[in-house]
Amino acid sequence: MRSSLSCEFCRKSKVKCVNSGISPCAKCERLSRSGCELTRPLPPSSKRASKRSRRVVSTVSPSPIPPAVSERPSASQLPDTPQDRPSNLTPCLVTSPPTEACDKNNLDQYLATLPTGIILKVLNVFTSKFPELRILQPSLFMAEYQSNRSMESKALLATILATTKKQPSVRNDSWAKDLPGQELLASYARSILSDCILQPPKIIVVQVLLILTLYEWGVRDFHKAWMHCGIAIRMMQSLHSSRVTPFPLDISHGSDLDEFSAAAETRTYWACFIMDCTINSGTYNPRMLLMPEMETLKVPRPPTSVEFAFGSDTTTHPTAQGQQLMPTGNGPPVTLDIAHHFEIIATGFDIYAQVMAFVFNDGRRAPGMCAPENCPWVPTSPWAVCQSRLENWRAGQHSRLHYPKHSVAVYMTLGFGESFIYLNLVYYLSVMMLHREYLPFLPTPELTPRGPIDHPLLEAEAPAGWWDDSALQMFGSAELIIGLLSEASECGIPVMTPFSGFCAFSACFVNLYIYRFPRMNLNRSPRAKELMEKGLEYLREFQHAWDLGAGWIKTIQNSSLLYERAISDSRPYKGKSRFDFETLHQSVHEFRIIDRSDQHIQQIHRAEQDATSQANTLTREVAAVDGNSQDSNSQPLMDLGNAVDDQGLWPNWWSMLEEADFSGAFMAS
Repeated sequence: MRSSLSCEFCRKSKVKCVNSGISPCAKCERLSRSGCELTRPLPPSSKRASKRSRRVVSTVSPSPIPPAVSERPSASQLPDTPQDRPSNLTPCLVTSPPTEACDKNNLDQYLATLPTGIILKVLNVFTSKFPELRILQPSLFMAEYQSNRSMESKALLATILATTKKQPSVRNDSWAKDLPGQELLASYARSILSDCILQPPKIIVVQVLLILTLYEWGVRDFHKAWMHCGIAIRMMQSLHSSRVTPFPLDISHGSDLDEFSAAAETRTYWACFIMDCTINSGTYNPRMLLMPEMETLKVPRPPTSVEFAFGSDTTTHPTAQGQQLMPTGNGPPVTLDIAHHFEIIATGFDIYAQVMAFVFNDGRRAPGMCAPENCPWVPTSPWAVCQSRLENWRAGQHSRLHYPKHSVAVYMTLGFGESFIYLNLVYYLSVMMLHREYLPFLPTPELTPRGPIDHPLLEAEAPAGWWDDSALQMFGSAELIIGLLSEASECGIPVMTPFSGFCAFSACFVNLYIYRFPRMNLNRSPRAKELMEKGLEYLREFQHAWDLGAGWIKTIQNSSLLYERAISDSRPYKGKSRFDFETLHQSVHEFRIIDRSDQHIQQIHRAEQDATSQANTLTREVAAVDGNSQDSNSQPLMDLGNAVDDQGLWPNWWSMLEEADFSGAFMAS
């Protein structure tokens, strides 16, 4: 039956939410999707009442006295679930539908009395699973929750809970099951932020904004993520400027910080830098923070793991440590180990953002990029400069940090498994993206490694063996990305973040490509099909945590369909290039993925229809020359037209890929 209750997934998809009044709904149950929570829509009158309630709530003291633990409602009693409420709850809890103010009041009470033991568990999971946001200094963090908890500290806790609850490693833990819904937690944090963002900057507010940015990107709320990231950066710039300027406008922020606060502030600034690199890479949005600006402002290098945990004399004076981040150009050799993982990752994301900017600014198709002096093998070309910077960054790391020379299992035992995975993912994804820019999107089955086959073509010949080596590096990187993520799951530390998901998606596509066109790597990828299937297995698990996964899976499935058809009958696709499938080509590069399945299918269908039309036209011309008989030359053309027409009969359900079982979609043909 269909009720007025609906889950957030169905609301966002604008489809009917079929349920029996309790979660999960039929669609979420069929897709084994966790986090299905049924709520009722607010009528317009309730929304107006909610706005009035918010104005009233905003006048409440920011540090209310927490109630007794026995009075704290459990997560199951919070009004984001359709369960029957006990009669002893406050009247606003039993109001149907519940107002936003009621949600906020009860969640505020829940967060104010959440046991310290659960907070510590959440801190441990969050710190481990999100290496790019290791910004929560343990001593400072726990001090926020030892006494009356401020509104900002509860907002921080809410965003951490919302993000952590999505991790498969904690999904079945009893303490995680009792947590409130993710979107309710995120909405609570947003309501607190609305009163904080125009106040004098605080580091804890910046941290809330950054974690909320990651959460919103993962649930495909891209605009909010982009805006919150920008606010965090501006707030951090304001806070840092007040520390370093000789004549600050706001004298309330002095330059004297204790060692823990200084370490947290420095890490948080670099986390702003990383998130700016991450969410603006693979999009057409400009970055707000660039490395030269960080150096000009003398932002200190991120503290090491030990310095961050226990403090260091060098971090008590932020302006005294303005040295450059790990060098990526000419200079004295510097070798960094796993204790410097945050610094390594920050620099790596800067290079990754440069790679993605090259790709999204048209890459080789940009004006002048096919000229002899800009070909990728020329040391001074933009491609080669970027590649050289990447390799120098890699050379600046201790060899013990290099995968597959050293395994995930070793670092897992040391507590740095996720950081080890991340810094290797950044490297191999950057290598893969650089080389993929020159890869033919739709080769013929017999094609071997070479440069672009569609216009604009390179205006110079590559050195002997250059394309063979390029193919080896690209397909080898895709293999190692899947290996990293698979090994992490085998070790019990699965990495499920938006960035790791994009790595898996990109590697899965490249393995699909070489599985269908093995000669493009000179038959040096015998495990391509196995790795492709492992990548899909990862993405299927990933989509239960983050909404991004569903769009990536559909893009892989549509790409597989294109390549399978191009191999089974190459005649309709002869002469076709990425310009004929520009939407699909765009989708395989997108970190900010949306479902464009209908456009993918239309472009594939159009390519086959064009081939049919051309075949029929040629057939009519031949028939006009000899109208009395069908000679032997015209018959194959008629057969071709019929064959293509048969292929053009697309099943109507293909655009609804998530509704179908694709377990056999990648079987060998």
